[in-house]
Amino acid sequence: MESRFLASWLGLCSLLGWGSVSALGAVNPDQHQKLVETCRWLSKQDLSYAQSWQPPGHPYVITMDCSNTVRYIVWRVFGFDIPRTASDQYLYFKQRGKIRNVPIEPDGKVDSKKLLAAMRSGDLLFWEWTYNVPRDPPISHVMIYLGRKKDGQAMVAGSSQRMDGERGGGVDVYSFDPNAPCGNAKNFFNFITHHGRLVAYARPTAKQGWAEGGGLE
Repeated sequence: MESRFLASWLGLCSLLGWGSVSALGAVNPDQHQKLVETCRWLSKQDLSYAQSWQPPGHPYVITMDCSNTVRYIVWRVFGFDIPRTASDQYLYFKQRGKIRNVPIEPDGKVDSKKLLAAMRSGDLLFWEWTYNVPRDPPISHVMIYLGRKKDGQAMVAGSSQRMDGERGGGVDVYSFDPNAPCGNAKNFFNFITHHGRLVAYARPTAKQGWAEGGGLE
């Protein structure tokens, strides 16, 4: 029974264009499908970064920056509300034991192979110091991981000022490179004070204490 279920699920992922490496991250196949469909639908709304938008049937207008876009996706797919800003979202999941630091290589870069092997669709990705943000912690950007396409390319969704999304940019679906340039914090004289970098990921669907338990669910 289990093998037949898995075969059917992997077939579904193939039809959606997403590989099986990370596909089983959401609580169930329906949630993974809903995640991909929601992000694809959002991309088709042709929204620019931080554009004001009122979703169909939604009670109020949303500013579609990175954190509000992820907040909306989590609400639509997983059915619960999370805080407004990226740093508050990070703290929200950290307090619940759902944050894990990204693995780092000796040269200071993210160990992409190890990270992608550990991540699952629906995980939230957090960057710090992508701009000069007066927060503690200095988390300044968040996106949601979708998994890998059939060609192995890892994908994320959210709102970004990048212009290389599948639609072009803004609220869109993007390729994911953990070590790609992601902005920097600068002072009044335009000197870099902190380099933007990916620092952690959260698993909204994990049980309380998931991170402290070594990532076991």
